[in-house]
Amino acid sequence: VLMMLANQAGMAIEKSQLYEKALVRAHKDALTDLWNHGYFQTVFDNELRLAKEQTATLSLMFIDIDHFKTYNDTWGHQKGDEILVKISKILMESSRKIDWVCRYGGEEFAIILPRATKKDALFIAERIRANIEQQTFQPSADQALQKITVSMGISSFPEDGNNKSDIIREADEALYCAKREGRNRACCANS
Repeated sequence: VLMMLANQAGMAIEKSQLYEKALVRAHKDALTDLWNHGYFQTVFDNELRLAKEQTATLSLMFIDIDHFKTYNDTWGHQKGDEILVKISKILMESSRKIDWVCRYGGEEFAIILPRATKKDALFIAERIRANIEQQTFQPSADQALQKITVSMGISSFPEDGNNKSDIIREADEALYCAKREGRNRACCANS
């Protein structure tokens, strides 16, 4: 009887672990292993609610790989995927442990920064930008090393909005400001 109960308990634990793994896989981007866009939406809702309840700050950073279409068109999508994976690793290594690093779509990424002011987020953005700029990409053995850069836009709660759509819109506008100002830089909303 004890052996039967132990077997059933073991199967229940195994099923629970499999369910948890499946749930995590459903929220992760298959290529980059970052949180996916759908999970970004859920986490951002939760973090914004917590920031409001705790009267805390919350920042959002959008990141876009500069001239990514050119990389894809020149060297192919497989090499473009290699760039996405490389950038993803740098984003994870350059962020804080409490930050949520997500693939927003295509060559765009988003980082949710709980308890970070705009100044804190700008400091992290500059670290990310510099770490990416130092990296090189070699499309093939007979090609020269290529530089990769990113543009970033930052907005913060409550400074740039009181709801999700306002904060996302302000970060997006700041990202386009970084692109207009020459790329390879971070811009803050309302600055």
